[in-house]
Amino acid sequence: MRKWMMFPAAVVVPFVLLLLLFGSPAADAKTGSHEKKATKTASTATTKKTRVENQAKAASPHDAKHVNTAKGANQAPGKNAKEAAKAEPSRKKSRHKAPAPSVAAKEKATPLPVSYTGEFQLDTKASLLMDMKNGRVLYAQEADLPIPPASLTKVLTLYLLNEYIQAGKMRVDETIPVTQEASHQGGSTMRLRTGEQVPLEELIKGIAIASANDGCMAVAQYLGHGDPAPFIAAMNAKAKELGMTNSVFFNPNGLPAEGQVTTARDMALLAKQYLERFPETLSIHSSTEFTYKNRVRHNSNSLLGKVEGVDGLKTGFVCASGFNIVVTAKRGDTRLVAVVLGAKNRRVREREATRLVEEGFRIVAAELRQGDDKQVALSGAASKAHEAKFH
Repeated sequence: MRKWMMFPAAVVVPFVLLLLLFGSPAADAKTGSHEKKATKTASTATTKKTRVENQAKAASPHDAKHVNTAKGANQAPGKNAKEAAKAEPSRKKSRHKAPAPSVAAKEKATPLPVSYTGEFQLDTKASLLMDMKNGRVLYAQEADLPIPPASLTKVLTLYLLNEYIQAGKMRVDETIPVTQEASHQGGSTMRLRTGEQVPLEELIKGIAIASANDGCMAVAQYLGHGDPAPFIAAMNAKAKELGMTNSVFFNPNGLPAEGQVTTARDMALLAKQYLERFPETLSIHSSTEFTYKNRVRHNSNSLLGKVEGVDGLKTGFVCASGFNIVVTAKRGDTRLVAVVLGAKNRRVREREATRLVEEGFRIVAAELRQGDDKQVALSGAASKAHEAKFH
């Protein structure tokens, strides 16, 4: 009996020892499976982490912000994970689609004709380029932005004076008395003295060339029997008649006045109609200097004599707006009107106005060449059709 009991013990004990030393094969297999899964998970996490970090390096600062959020979500589950999930699609979307431009951005980049290629942006607050032949706008940048007109106001004053002369209400040799208020106008003047009598022709030259603020007030008060208000009211009525819907004037010379504003579009409309109705005025606007009482005053339009075809029109400056200009130029059968408002200084005004004028003539010339090419092509096609008909 004792021998029988010892036999199983001799068999079981070694087997138990083997299990203790080497473990269960099934358990080993199961453990190995978990380790492989854990290794694979760790490898995947490392790969994702590396990919995220690489994306963060290559992405813009905006994209990197989303990448960092997603990275933090992997380390801290819960709320951060939800935020990361929202951020990730936003990041991907931003990489493939740019945000829609604002209304202001669209205005800054008004489409040009098909003949225009490349980028073109002026260093000014506002600008507009117009073909006078048909009134077509070739370029616009913040064209309806309200800006103090400064001495560009004088173009409207000159419009009314020429209209009165044309209608027989005034004569160029008519003498205008200078009031004390007129003689005390600041800024650019003719140095008129209280009580002196000045021919209207001289005042018009002084306003157009020397930008005479005192001359403007003198004629405004003369026409209003001492009060400039009726003339200013006539200015605003004429502005509305000409389509200057965003302009308001409070004096005849453009000196600083709260609420007195215009736009590049309105000034282009005024210049176009002024030149169409009174083309003879260019003989004055194209003059580079003006002499009154032995004192020479120079035209501040620095494009005269420098840019081909430029023969007018008016400059202006007040601190609230910067340096402004309405310029016109003619080459061949093409006349352009260009408006630049809010340049930083005279040099920038001259440079940007020149760029605008040159670009305008380039656009028109390119369109004319295209038109000629189309006409030649049509003529050629008609000729071939004619030959085919009779052969």
